[in-house]
Amino acid sequence: MMLNEQMVSEQNIGLSETIPAVTWLICTNVCNELLHEALKSCLDQSFSDFEIVLVANGPDSSEIEAQVLFWFGTDPRIRVVITDVRYLTFSLTLGLHHARAELIARMDSDDISTLDRLDLQVAFMQAHPDVAVLGSAYEMINNQGISQKKINLPTEDKHIRQKLFLGNPICHPSVMFRRKVVLAAGGYLGYIFAEDYDLWVRLARNQRIRFANLKDVCLKYRMSSNTVGLSRRSRQTYASVAASQMRCFLLGQNRILWGFATLLSFMKVIALSNKKSKDL
Repeated sequence: MMLNEQMVSEQNIGLSETIPAVTWLICTNVCNELLHEALKSCLDQSFSDFEIVLVANGPDSSEIEAQVLFWFGTDPRIRVVITDVRYLTFSLTLGLHHARAELIARMDSDDISTLDRLDLQVAFMQAHPDVAVLGSAYEMINNQGISQKKINLPTEDKHIRQKLFLGNPICHPSVMFRRKVVLAAGGYLGYIFAEDYDLWVRLARNQRIRFANLKDVCLKYRMSSNTVGLSRRSRQTYASVAASQMRCFLLGQNRILWGFATLLSFMKVIALSNKKSKDL
């Protein structure tokens, strides 16, 4: 089923005309108890001025929409947008198109936000108007929700920019960002498995854009053996990262560092390719 504009407009009936302070942006192509738990953690926030834009994508999008409506009824804070286009990059940009708030809070459909997350991040963004992208520390959990370890990330813009050369120092599902800044950069333009890294390095080309991470844990990040979990260390991921790094190299800023970063990512792709060949 293609995006049904009449359905979207009907869902908007009853929404407050007041623009919310935050839009949660969540995308999914599956519907299970983990999605229910993720949405519940967003709805139960101590900060209440928000909406949720859930982009349901792929062949089961209509069924996902129906199940979400069954779970949460006619809660006006939730809007479901459906599309047959499955890939995350498209869904994220589509969600940005439908978001009404200036502040966007990202989360994946199987993660859990702490109940004070919006309070902490909104307060920081209000106190630091120069910061465009704000992540946080996070706690890794397994499929049963049991804590595995805490991950601390660099908190200052300078250190985050330095870490971008060798990896991703911002946990995407923990992020709150300013919608206008991301839209001005073209939204999500990256590849299937590195859409967030591509966005950060494009934004980092503008020295006036500031990054930050909270020391507080604002997200319980679920590491599982599903396709999403495996893709984070796949050949496709490193190839996508290398492509973003190569673009930075070719555009001429910090060429030595970006050249080294591209070479390192390329070597990881080769190593994983060799490992896969041996396993066959």
